[in-house]
Amino acid sequence: MQILIKIVVTAIAGGLTYLITNATHQPQIWQLTMSIFVAGLILVVQFLIESAEQNRHLLDEVRGISRAAAQLATAEGHLGRGSLTRLVESAGRLNPLEELQLRFARHQVDDLANLLDGLRSGRAEHEGEDPDWLLGLTQTAAKTIDATSLTSFDRHHGFVDEGDFWLSDLGLRYLDLQRKAIERGVRVRRMFLLTEDATDEEQLERVLAPHRQIGVQTTIVRPDDIHFLHQNDLEDFILFDGKVSYEFHTARTLRKDVTPLIASVALVVEARLVKKRQERFEELWNAVRVKRAVADGG
Repeated sequence: MQILIKIVVTAIAGGLTYLITNATHQPQIWQLTMSIFVAGLILVVQFLIESAEQNRHLLDEVRGISRAAAQLATAEGHLGRGSLTRLVESAGRLNPLEELQLRFARHQVDDLANLLDGLRSGRAEHEGEDPDWLLGLTQTAAKTIDATSLTSFDRHHGFVDEGDFWLSDLGLRYLDLQRKAIERGVRVRRMFLLTEDATDEEQLERVLAPHRQIGVQTTIVRPDDIHFLHQNDLEDFILFDGKVSYEFHTARTLRKDVTPLIASVALVVEARLVKKRQERFEELWNAVRVKRAVADGG
């Protein structure tokens, strides 16, 4: 079609030139020469314009490829070449006829992109519970895991580890990964923040036992151990290597006998906020240790 258009435009240009030269009573040879020359010139100009446009598109594509290659190289430096290569190769091997698989894969890739964007901006959030974040961070921690656990023997506070959490599939997997982390040299500390109803010592020992058995350093914080200014500012969080804070947020309920669900989890990597969490943890941990040491010495 494009070639046909070029031929038509060239013929029109040649015909118009012939008519003009004929109207001015130019010699026949001059009429033919000018018509052929102008038609040829118009044809060459069309090809030059098309070539320039193709070159421009090609240059844009080359620039796009260069930017993509630079970004890929940077990502490989951050995440490792093997992981990205495997992702791209696996995506390329998906069956294009399996629409459900493709939609699900795109959804997972979008979730991963959202996670990376969140980490870059300082905070990533996930609606509801996301055990993969918790377990993945536990598997990759290299130095420390410091956790607070708001603990109640009442099942309706909505705390993360109340009830039988540590006997659930997620709780057991989490404990096992902490055990493996300790074996590779990671220091794991867990601070149990008890509510006023958590007075059953036998039940408390049952809660603490699996943690102590795998080598987790534990301490118990009762309401009287917490400064009154901080008693209304307590949250469940887990600090990984002092760089990432994994935080839980529970939903609100209107009835006391309904256990609130986890509304969302967040990964906080903004240095200022992570430092604040770490300082709060150390403050409570050390205050309780000092208090216990004084009591034991007395």
